[in-house]
Amino acid sequence: MTVGVPDPAHGNGSGTSPCDTPPVSLTNGLRHSPGMRVICSYCRTVIRDAPGAAATDVSHGMCRACDAYFERLWGGMRLGEYLDLLPKPVLVVDADGRVVAGNARLAQALGRSGHELRGLLGGEAMACVHSRLPEGCGKTVHCRECTIRRAVTKVSETQRPIANAPAWLKTDAGRVDLSISARPLEDFVEVTIEEMRPAA
Repeated sequence: MTVGVPDPAHGNGSGTSPCDTPPVSLTNGLRHSPGMRVICSYCRTVIRDAPGAAATDVSHGMCRACDAYFERLWGGMRLGEYLDLLPKPVLVVDADGRVVAGNARLAQALGRSGHELRGLLGGEAMACVHSRLPEGCGKTVHCRECTIRRAVTKVSETQRPIANAPAWLKTDAGRVDLSISARPLEDFVEVTIEEMRPAA
C-alpha cells in the first residue's frame, strides 16, 4: 500500500480528492509544527518553547537525557545500573530468597555495600534476628509467617506481582514495619521495600 496516492473513487465533485495533496515523508510528517511548544513525553522538560503559541499548541517529543536513558535501557542496561535508577530500596532475589543484587538505596538503608549483600539470604541481608537461629533464614518456625519470604515464593511460582503487602522485620533494634512489593524479573524476583513510618 502506498500512502498519499490519489484515489479517483473519492472525488468531491470538483475534480479533486482529499488524497490529491502531495504526500510527505514520514520524517517530515512527524516533525513538529514551527509554532508549537514541544515538551518531552517522559520527563515533561520543554524541548522547544513557542512564546506566542496558544496553551493547546503543544506537541511531544523526547529530550536528549531521556533519549540517552532509553537507548541504554533498550540496548541492554546492566542490572546494577537499572536498580540504582529506582527511587526506593530494591533487592533482586532468586526463588530461594538469596540476594542476587541490590541497589544503592538498599545498601544505604542497611548500612552495607552491595558486594556484602550479594549471596546472602533475605533475612541475613536485612539483619532479621531469626536468621541467626540454628535453623537459619527461611527454615525457622518464624519464617512460616514471613511476608517477605511468602511474597518471593508466591511471585516466583505464579509470575504475578504483589503490591504493598504489609510486613514487619524483627531486628536487634526492635520491630520495623515495612511495605513490600514484588514482581517477576526473568528468573528472579524484584522486591521493593518501604519503611512504614508513623504519621507525625
